[in-house]
Amino acid sequence: MKISEAIQFIINIEKIKTKHDLDEWCGDVGRQKLYLYVQKLASDHWSKVQKPECVVRAYYQPLLKGYKRCNKEI
Repeated sequence: MKISEAIQFIINIEKIKTKHDLDEWCGDVGRQKLYLYVQKLASDHWSKVQKPECVVRAYYQPLLKGYKRCNKEI
């Protein structure tokens, strides 16, 4: 599985639609919860990328309302 596929899977399964939803889901742990989940699902791709956390952010921000990079209508 690729990082982008892992993020799409997590967003769908956890019903995350906005930055606020992601903040609530991550809780006190912060984005580390998301990074660990993605790392488990896409371990091969994760290990091949120099800065996987940056790649994760680049994929999820356009998908969620509340980010400047969001591609969805608000």
